[in-house]
Amino acid sequence: MKQPVVAAIQFKPKLMSVFENMQTAQQMSFEAAAKGASVVVLPELCLSGYALENKYEASECSQTKNGYQTEAFLSIAKRFNAHIIFGYIELFEGNLYNSAAIIGPNGLVGNCQKHNLWGSDNLWATASESMHPVIITPAGRTGILICRDVMNNYRDTYKFYKSEQRFYKKGTVDTIALLTNWGSDYGFPDSSWMELSEETGSNIIVSNRVGKERDMSFKGGSCIIDRNRSVQTYGSSFDESAVVGGHIIL
Repeated sequence: MKQPVVAAIQFKPKLMSVFENMQTAQQMSFEAAAKGASVVVLPELCLSGYALENKYEASECSQTKNGYQTEAFLSIAKRFNAHIIFGYIELFEGNLYNSAAIIGPNGLVGNCQKHNLWGSDNLWATASESMHPVIITPAGRTGILICRDVMNNYRDTYKFYKSEQRFYKKGTVDTIALLTNWGSDYGFPDSSWMELSEETGSNIIVSNRVGKERDMSFKGGSCIIDRNRSVQTYGSSFDESAVVGGHIIL
């Protein structure tokens, strides 16, 4: 069986500069898809930046899940018959969520909201109560996790919490897109990325941003981890913008 090609994209978003970030994200997604990636993953909150300080700042960068930011990737997905996954601020029923959307050749096919908030998320975002999606893509049954949700379990305050619950149990997905803003103080590859692959038996596409923002810094190191726990990355991917491509195992 031919191994699908996927890509993790990283760059340095400019805080609250949605249109400039969209242009960068579009250019890099086009490059990845044109080079053969059938699934392209961008970082957490890649269109707004991460270190938002209040709901006003977040709302200035928000959209509904099928809004203009989602539409910006549709022509690329159509042209290359690809799926593009990106992080954004979602406005839903009067609340703001740290979310990720999947755009396929025919439009929006899935959406995911972050459950386990971290750091400045708590200044503006609502912790989600929604179920995590499983979408059929060229990477097989595909799930999405956003940064701290890499723990693969629900927080204690989740209204349907059970200690044995997992977002994705072993055998339920082939590939997980992990959109992150991972700090520079962690090793590479982070142990939690490897543990997620082992726990779920899946490929992991890790997309992490680079650069500094307010008092935070991010290490990059985007990579593809296949089901055999083989790590594919580039030496330049720890401090620069990069398109990290690799094969996964179905």
